[in-house]
Amino acid sequence: MKNLSKYIKMLRYGLQIKTMVILSLVFFALGILYELVNFNSNGLIPFSGLYLGIAGTYIYSVAITPTVSALVQTSYMNRKLQTGVPVLFAMVFGLFTFTVFVLLRVFVGRGMLLASDPAANVNIIYVNIICTAILLGFLNLYYSFSYRYYVVSTIVLCVILFPLLFMFMSMEWSLPQRILALVSQLVEKTGAWLMYVLSYVILLLGYTIGYLANCALFRKPMSGLAFRAALRQAESK
Repeated sequence: MKNLSKYIKMLRYGLQIKTMVILSLVFFALGILYELVNFNSNGLIPFSGLYLGIAGTYIYSVAITPTVSALVQTSYMNRKLQTGVPVLFAMVFGLFTFTVFVLLRVFVGRGMLLASDPAANVNIIYVNIICTAILLGFLNLYYSFSYRYYVVSTIVLCVILFPLLFMFMSMEWSLPQRILALVSQLVEKTGAWLMYVLSYVILLLGYTIGYLANCALFRKPMSGLAFRAALRQAESK
C-alpha cells in the first residue's frame, strides 16, 4: 500500500494526466451510453466493448508516461513503473468497466433483445461477453508493445484487429455463426456460469501476458513516436 501511494505521487511527472483521465471517462461513458441506448445484438463484438477498450488505453498511458521524466528514470521505482504499474492500473480499471459491461449485457441487454425479437438466441449475449474480454486482452498486449515498437505494433493492430472487428460485428459471416452455435451448446451443457468464468480468465490472461511482455521488453528503448509529445515535455522538467 505504501508503494502504491508512491507510484501515484510519481504520476505528477506524467504527460497531461488530467486530460487522459477525462478522455478515459468520456469513452467509458460513451460505452455505457451506447449499451443502454443502442443495444446491438447483430454481431459478436458490440461497439460498447470497443469504447471500453479505448478508455483503458488512456488509463495505461496515465501510468506509463511519467517514465519519460529523467527523475523517474533514475528512481529505483523505474522498472516497476514501466512494467507492473501500467498493467495494474489498466487491470483495475478494465475489471471494473468489464464488470459493468457484463451486468448491463445480462440484466438490461437480455430484456432489450427479447423485447425486440422474442425468438432471438439469447446466448449471443454470452458470446458478446467473451469476445469483448478477448478484445480487451488483445488491446492490453498492444499497449505493452506499442510504447517500444509503436509503428510495428500499430500495423499489426490494424492488420489483425480491424478485419476481425469488421467480421465479428456482423452475423452474415460463417465464423460468427459457428462460434454462436458452439457457445449455445456449451451453455446448454454446463450453464452460463462457465461463460462468465471463461471471460474473466481470458481478461486476466491478457493482463498477465502484457505484464510478462513489459518485463521482457524493459531494457528496450522507448519509442520516440509513442512518446513524442511526452519527451518534449520531459526536456523542460
